[in-house]
Order: sequence, then C-alpha cells, then structure tokens
Amino acid sequence: MVLTASAVPAILVLGLLVRLRPVVAGREVRFQRFLLAGPLVIAASALIAAGLDLEPDLGPDLVPPGTGSLVFTLGAGLAGALVYHGVILWMQARTGTVASTENLITAGAGLILMAIGNLVTGRILDTPSGLGFWQLQGNLLVFGTTVIAFGSAVWITPLSGLLRDRRMWLSLLALTGFLVPAAAGLLMAGQQSPALRLVWLLAATILTLAPLAPVSTEPGPAVPLSQSSIFGALLVIFAGIVTLAVQVVLHNGADRPVLVLVLAGVLLAGHRMIGVVGQLTQLGQTRREALTDELTGVANRRSLLAAVETVVTERRPAALMIIDLDRFKEVNDKYGHIAGDAVLRHVSAAFGRELPAHALLARLGGDEFAVLVEDLSLVTAVGLARRLVSAMGPLEDEGRVLEVGASIGVAVLDGGTRAGSDLLRRADVAMYQAKTSGTGVHAYDRAFDAAAQQRRALTEDLQEALLERDSGQIVVFFQPQVDVHTGLVAGAEALVRWKHPRLGLLTPDRFLQLVEDNGLMGTLTLRVMELVAIHSAQWRAAGHDLRVSLNLSATCLTDPRLLPTIDEVLLGGGIQPQDLLLEVTETSLMTNPDEALATMRAITARGVGLSIDDYGTGYSSLSYMNVLPASELKIDRSFTARLGHDPRTAAIVAGTAELAHRLGMRLVAEGTEDEDALRRVRELGCDISQGYLHSRPLPPENFRQWLADHNSAQKISAATELSDSTGLSDSTELNDSTELSASSSG
Repeated sequence: MVLTASAVPAILVLGLLVRLRPVVAGREVRFQRFLLAGPLVIAASALIAAGLDLEPDLGPDLVPPGTGSLVFTLGAGLAGALVYHGVILWMQARTGTVASTENLITAGAGLILMAIGNLVTGRILDTPSGLGFWQLQGNLLVFGTTVIAFGSAVWITPLSGLLRDRRMWLSLLALTGFLVPAAAGLLMAGQQSPALRLVWLLAATILTLAPLAPVSTEPGPAVPLSQSSIFGALLVIFAGIVTLAVQVVLHNGADRPVLVLVLAGVLLAGHRMIGVVGQLTQLGQTRREALTDELTGVANRRSLLAAVETVVTERRPAALMIIDLDRFKEVNDKYGHIAGDAVLRHVSAAFGRELPAHALLARLGGDEFAVLVEDLSLVTAVGLARRLVSAMGPLEDEGRVLEVGASIGVAVLDGGTRAGSDLLRRADVAMYQAKTSGTGVHAYDRAFDAAAQQRRALTEDLQEALLERDSGQIVVFFQPQVDVHTGLVAGAEALVRWKHPRLGLLTPDRFLQLVEDNGLMGTLTLRVMELVAIHSAQWRAAGHDLRVSLNLSATCLTDPRLLPTIDEVLLGGGIQPQDLLLEVTETSLMTNPDEALATMRAITARGVGLSIDDYGTGYSSLSYMNVLPASELKIDRSFTARLGHDPRTAAIVAGTAELAHRLGMRLVAEGTEDEDALRRVRELGCDISQGYLHSRPLPPENFRQWLADHNSAQKISAATELSDSTGLSDSTELNDSTELSASSSG
C-alpha cells in the first residue's frame, strides 16, 4: 500500500514529463527544462526510496534502516537546487540579463542554514548504523535548498515582471508544498514518512503543470545583480559569524560540524564577494577613465556635459566658462605634438591651482577647456576667469619657452536656461566674442548671441549652397581690365557673389570669412574656377580671347588641394593655362613663405599666370620681388585715388611701374574712376586700368554684351581716327569702313 501511495504519483509525474512539450520558444525553454527536472528527480527518488524501504529479501546488513529516507532526502535536495537554477534562468529570460546566477553565494547560504539547523537541533542523532548524522544533514540540506529556491522565487517575481504570470504563482505554490515536508522532516528526526513523500509528489505535480499555464508577455526590469551580490555575501558572512558565536556561548565551544559548515559557507560567500568587489572596482576604474581626459587627468567632455545637465535640471546657481587657447596651433606646428601636449598639461595644472576645490575643470578636446563652478555670480565668475588668464605663465620645455594665451567666455544659469545645451551654447558664444574682440574674457551678451545665431544660420545656408552644385547660388561677376594705351579689353577679374534665396545678392565681405572659418575655401575656389572656365569657353566661342584673373585666399597657397583643383579645371578644356591668372596678396606669403613660394612656382610651371594683388599695402619686400614668379603687379585703389593731389603717391606709382617693367611684369591700376585718373595712370607708366570708369562688376550675360559693345565702339573709333588721318571725307567710304569694323568685332 505504501508502495502504491508513493509510486502512482511518481508514475503520473513521469507520464506528464514524457508528454509535455515546451509551450514557448526561445530563452524560456531552458528554465522550463530545469523546473521539470526537479519533479522528475523527486519522482525517481520516491520510487527508489519505496523499493529500499519495502524490500523484504534484503537484510539490515545490506540495507540499513532509514536508507530509503536518506535517498529520498538527497533527491529532494537535488530537486530544490534544480528548481532554484530554473528560477534564476526564468529571471534572465524575462529581463534579458546574462549575469551570474551567484551559485557560490547560494551554496554558502545553504551551508550556513545547515549550520544553524545543527545549532537549533541541539544534538546529533546517533544510531548504530551511523545514518542518523547524515540523515539530519540531508534533511537540513533539503530544507536549506527549498528555502533558498522559495525565497529566490519570491524576490524575483516583482523584479522580473512576473506578478501577473500564472506560471510563477503555480511555482510558488509548489515550492510552498516543498517547504512543508522539508520542515516536517526535521521535526521527525530525519525520517521521511510516506505521507510526507506524498506531499512532495503532489507539489512536484503542481510544479510540472506550471509551464502549461498561460504565458505573460509583459517585460520586466533589469535586476541590479552586482549590488545584491555584495549584500547577499555580507548577509551570509554575518549569519555565519553570529551562528558560530551563539554556538560557542551556548555550548562552551564549537562543535566540529557547525564549525566546518560555517567556515565553508563564509569562504564561499567571501570568495564571491571578493570577485564582485573586484568587478565593481574594475567597473569604477573604467567609469573614471571614461569620465577623465587621458592626457591632462582632468574631467573630459562627457563628465562636464553630465555635470552641466545636473545643475540645469536641479536649477542650482552655477557659472560655466569655455576656454580656448590662443596661439596653441603655432606651438603644435612649430614644435610638434609632444610640445603641444606638454603645454596642455601645464595649462590644466595652472588652472587647477587657481580654481576653488568644488570647481569642475574639464578638457573638451584639442585646446579647449571648460570650468563649471556652482554658487558663483557673473561678476565673480568674470573675475575668476581673468585670474585664470593671468595664471597661464610660460612653459620652459627642453630649453624652449612655450607660451600661449586664452580666450574665455562666461555664462551663468538664469531663468532662460532650459537645458544644459543652452548654457554651453551661451558660454561658447561668449568665448567666440572674447576671441574676436581680443579682450581675453567676455561675458555672455544676448545681442551678440542673436548675431551669432544669424551667423550660424548663414553658415548652414552657405554649406548647402556649396554642396549643391546645381543650385545656382554661387555666381561670378566680371569687371573688365582695359589697356590704357589702346583702350581694348585686356582681361577681366572674376568676383564671386552669392545669390542667397532669402537675403538676395551678397558680396564677398558678407560671407568670405564664413568660408574661411568653416574650411570651405577649397570648395569655393574650385566652384569659382569651374564657372570661370565655363564663361571663358563661351567668350572664346564668340570670338573674344580674354585673360581672366581670380583671387586666391592666403589659406589656398598652403592647401594641398589647390594644385589638383587647377589641374582638374585645365583638363576640362574650358580655359587655356595662359588665359588664367591667379591673384595673391603679399600677406599670404607671411604665414608659411617657403610652402607658399613652392606652390606659386608649381602654378606658373603649369602655364598659369600669377599676379601680386594690393601691392604696397602689405609687407612689401624687395627680396620677395626677386624670387616671386609673378607676371603682374596690381597697385591698390587707395594709391590711384591719391594720384591727383599727392605727389609722393605719384612718385611711388611711377617707381613701381619702373620696377615692374624691369622685372618683366605689367602693372595694373585698380580704382580708375574717371578720365583724369586714367590719364594719370597712363602717364605714370601703368599698363592696365580697372575701375568704374570702364564698368562695374557685371553678371556674365551683361559682361558679354558690354564686351561686344566696347570692342565695337573701339573699332569704330579706330576707323574714324584712321579716316581722319588719311583725309577721307566721303560719307559713303566712312560708312563702309564702319560696317567693316563692326563686322570684325563679331
């Protein structure tokens, strides 16, 4: 009868295990297998225990009394461990975590529970066969694993979003069923009666049926396992120490089983805690490195952004400074990056000595720093910024004196600051104003900010205009250059314009600085050259062979893209090398004269002409004139305007003309506004005249018409002079000559 009571439920459980199929796919299949393995082990151990207890043919020497109970107890303990692991896998499936199951802490907790059990029982069962001791330890193990599995399920249920999952509630009911016979086994001196085994099997049956319940699909939150691991390890260690202390006090010494169990449990939990602490230490180190600038050791951009966002969100009064180093690029270019790194470390150390202890100093990248200081007014912050500028002394490095300056923008948190990005932008605007004005330190100015925002919007429009080649926004106007002796058009200067869709036609003074500041000069130069080539080809097709000049920025001479750009335009066939003239200023040679001179020589080697623009207004040097491969000089309009009333200016122009001609160059006079100016530049030796007397800069279609009209007029004038010089007066002959001249002009 006992066999039937024990075996039938076991057979039912085995039948369910055979017929059961996973009701869900994916990660949850793994935890179902472990949950089902627990009932299977209980059923198998129940059958084996029933056979050992009721077999009449085996004597007590072969099968000591209580062997069946011990087998079932060990099976129940293993089942509890399997169910615990299944619960942990269930949590991982629900939350998507892949963390450790903390088996060492769990094992340590189980051993401490066994030690407490030994302490509570007060004595060790002593039977002739020796099974009493091991039976008690087995029951304590079963009770410990069951408590741990039940506690883990209770803890995981809310954290993993399983409160509405019927499978978990059935599992909790089954684990409660495990707890009852586990506790009763301790009270019955280690003997698992058939009734208790039946309770085990009924609970196992419920656990087997749990996966068949409807599946909840609500996702659960992630579980902070690292923090709970330390807490769990500390709890196990504390419980072990308390258990050992109570044992010593109550029994005047520690029993060996209790001592062994406590020491083993504490060692397991301590080992795991050391591992977790090491992981957290490594994580902390990684986080510190992620928030620290590697070169200077101060905070980095990520750290500053987080701090700024915090003070803005919590509305704490604070001042933010953005610091940009002046002349740092010169140090890098002249002495190399190692020297530049030394300067950055020197500057950050100087700032750190001057700042209050609660200030946050951060390197944003490159040569840009930031300082965030709480509880600081605008006036006090500006004063602190000035002290930072003063604190930047020179650095002596390997016998060199490296010195840089700083431009600092200051902004404070006010009612208009809605996000951290607002405060950062305001400080950045103030820094830009400090740099452009040369004042060193500048506080945020709303009016300047509005202008800066317009500038940013214009920059975005400019980038779009340059990227869209077919937008038609970048155009070229042409101003004619006239031979002062013949009156014929010798060439034209190409002047870039921007047809802004909202602001209309913009002259270079409105946008060229934006082009320079945003590194777009190479793109603009290519676009202008392409347009010049297109219009030059059209003029040639109409019978006009003109030399076209265009200005090069100082940065273009050191830009490695310039020569490939010229080659690309020349290979296009729209313009011949001898028809292209590139104008550079004297000051463009100052930054890097050797590289600039090499670029000029490479330009002229391609057959392209070179003109020195605004001659006399920059750092004029006869040594440069001796080596520059230029074919043309252009005197600035300021000289032309003073020719009528300043003899010294006239003498300078005459001397320049003599110098240019002796060096094989022609001289162009800009700013020729009237006939008197034209007469004077002709008398002083200039070759080419350019100015409003001839024409203002014209769009390509207007310039082509002007060119045709001007050449026709010149030829008619020449024919008239010819007829006057030969004494012709017959109107018919004069008309014939005029028609011939007009026909020749195309």
